[in-house]
Amino acid sequence: MRTEPLMNLSYRQAEDGMMYPEIQISQEVQTDKTPVGKFGRAWKAYMMEHHPHRLSELIAQGEINKMILQVDEEAENRKEALIQELLSAQPMPETEDTLERADHMNMITLTAEEIIQSEVVLKVR
Repeated sequence: MRTEPLMNLSYRQAEDGMMYPEIQISQEVQTDKTPVGKFGRAWKAYMMEHHPHRLSELIAQGEINKMILQVDEEAENRKEALIQELLSAQPMPETEDTLERADHMNMITLTAEEIIQSEVVLKVR
């Protein structure tokens, strides 16, 4: 019978006097502290709903945050490139109306995000 703990945890005392464990999800501290963008959150939600076993594997391997950040970075890079492609195909209107120009840019951004959803986010990794 095992008597030692499964994990040796260190704790920190918070302002409220409680002791909280300092849990690190992966081997890279910086990866665990990097905020996740909307594409990374969307990918995680997709994986939770459609491929929970694969998501569990990534969590067990300590690769989940790395994968989420990778998806987020890939999606953001693709979004920038796609916006430029769409602007080449549908140039900004030659008008002084700021609202019309903003609407055009919003339409292009939404179109790019829709394409990114299917190309990058909704993929099993």
